[in-house]
Amino acid sequence: MNDFEVSSFMETVYEDVVKRAGEPLGHTGNWEAYRKEKKERIREVLKLPLLKRRYDTPLAWEKVKEKTEEGISVEKYRVEALQKLSLAVHVLYEGKKEELFRRRAVLFLNGHDPRGAEGAYRALSGGSPGLGTELTRMGYVVLVPELFALGEAKRREAASDLGACESCGETEPWLLNCGLNLVGLRVWEAMKTLDFAQEALGLDRFGVYGISGGGHICNYAGVLDDRIEAMMVSGYPNLYRYSTMAMVHCICNYVPGQIELGESHHITSLAAPEKKLLVMNGKQDPIFPVEGSRIAFAYLEEVYRRLGEPGNCTTVLFDGGHEISTADVCRWLRENWSPL
Repeated sequence: MNDFEVSSFMETVYEDVVKRAGEPLGHTGNWEAYRKEKKERIREVLKLPLLKRRYDTPLAWEKVKEKTEEGISVEKYRVEALQKLSLAVHVLYEGKKEELFRRRAVLFLNGHDPRGAEGAYRALSGGSPGLGTELTRMGYVVLVPELFALGEAKRREAASDLGACESCGETEPWLLNCGLNLVGLRVWEAMKTLDFAQEALGLDRFGVYGISGGGHICNYAGVLDDRIEAMMVSGYPNLYRYSTMAMVHCICNYVPGQIELGESHHITSLAAPEKKLLVMNGKQDPIFPVEGSRIAFAYLEEVYRRLGEPGNCTTVLFDGGHEISTADVCRWLRENWSPL
């Protein structure tokens, strides 16, 4: 045994910080006050008030590209997210644009897909349609922002073939040294996308889907933004203890003070009771292991049960790995949150 190994201290700190964060199930009797305080704390950790105070800019947008693919309209917009920061937003829909305001929209937050935002709706490796395309064909308007450091949104010095996690590795240290973090910027961009969708497209009813790193952003944006009615977190629901703290993950998963807010599933529980929640993972997912997912899922079901809306929480463990289960998402939407 090495007398100087550090694991025992690290484990002690984790347990202490999670305990100090508080237990959501212990606050179901004063849920609204607890949730309000916790959400304010989340905003502070993600540096959202700082972004608004120092770098916010009036909402402005410009369409930069449009095309039709197999009956689906795909429009790309430049949206001013912050000072000197333009956000690419892909908008997918079928039918007449002037009738979009009648429909519900799904904000699609993609993960470390080498195709960037387009990976949300391009065909999968086996040739089957991407989830974004399927959602559009179901009648939803699909909004796909190119999140900070992913896809096109890399540093100007980045190599053309730079991988997504490598891009996170190039940008996160810079942001951390300046008191910001990637997750906070991506959550800001997600909510700015909804601002754009309201003002430019007349949409006002939103759901959010996030996969993997996008699931991390979905976990925060989904509970913080009251415009979001349905929250679908995939390839992410778990405990930090079993996933991002048990093995090496992309640096974007780590936010200073994040665990002072509570465990990952404690954050997700703030969606209860009114938001419709779908949490799902593959049974063979190697980086968000099934053991942690089962604990998180049971916990979330109990929170919704205690708050009187057990039917608003659905948990799915599907046969697969770290991937999108298109069939399960579409089935859940048809049964719980229709496009019209």
